[in-house]
Amino acid sequence: MSESPEEVRAMSTYEERRWADLQQHWAKKAKRRQLLPPKARAALGEAGDQVKDAARKAGKAVSNVTPAVIKDGIERLTDAALIPVVQGAVHLLELVTDWTTELVDPEKVLEHHRAAGRDVAKLEDLKELDLKHLDDFTRTMALKWRTSGALQGGAMGVLAMVPFAGGLAAITLDMVAMHVLSTAVATRVCYAYGFDVTDDEMRHLVDRMVMRACRNQAPKAETARKAGAAFNTAKDRVRWSQKLRDDHKLMAAVEKLMKQFANGRAVPVDKVTKAMPVVAVFAGAGTNAYVLGDVVHQARLYAQTLYLAEKYGLPLPENLRHQGDGE
Repeated sequence: MSESPEEVRAMSTYEERRWADLQQHWAKKAKRRQLLPPKARAALGEAGDQVKDAARKAGKAVSNVTPAVIKDGIERLTDAALIPVVQGAVHLLELVTDWTTELVDPEKVLEHHRAAGRDVAKLEDLKELDLKHLDDFTRTMALKWRTSGALQGGAMGVLAMVPFAGGLAAITLDMVAMHVLSTAVATRVCYAYGFDVTDDEMRHLVDRMVMRACRNQAPKAETARKAGAAFNTAKDRVRWSQKLRDDHKLMAAVEKLMKQFANGRAVPVDKVTKAMPVVAVFAGAGTNAYVLGDVVHQARLYAQTLYLAEKYGLPLPENLRHQGDGE
């Protein structure tokens, strides 16, 4: 028997408030996007298509593929003080694998709701719950993953300073780890709202979030690369040279900054060299913290909107009707 209009379920007060907030959010985002020049909008679309292809190829583990590059480097290190740095990076990458395995397990979400006394057997059952209960599960995720991102990014920043085992290998590892973590975190958020991202039709939820993450990482990688190159070039220097400043402009910029704090006095090259790992750590920790927190935040907004639209037969905002729109 079909439901009469009086029997059609209505939104809770919490859901009504969230739906109104979400409509405002997407309207503002669409307005900002329209302010971009046409060429800029087209470029974003092309970049998004490229990143989506890469996102679909993301693996679920990092340690099986990448740490060997670092482990091999340990045998080539001559400075015993650096070995713990490399070993710590290996352990962190193995932790990334553990994080990812836990995040992509939908059963963890269901266990949370069962522990709260809710009768759920599969992800689809979550769509019968009030949005408030689903939001409770994801409410602290952004803070948690900002902290985890800072830890991972800082470790990779230190590793970028290590000869043989660091440098480009460390930056590559960091990008791979962040790609996998972004995919896994976005997957967890989607599961939290009852969406099974293994379904081909739903993969765009994760694609959308990973596209954002990838776009935000390029400046960090370049900074870490330059900091590592400068550190390894200047670590045995006792004097400045114009060539050193010209070849490593990041060092020259840090030198100028340190001079300001030294009231214009000359800053020894070794002091600036020692600052390079700090630059790499801050670049890695700050960017990764922001990226993972942003993935959670944006994924929640997107999943909440889809959840309410499907549950109550409401139209999606215009800028969510196009799967290729990465903003």
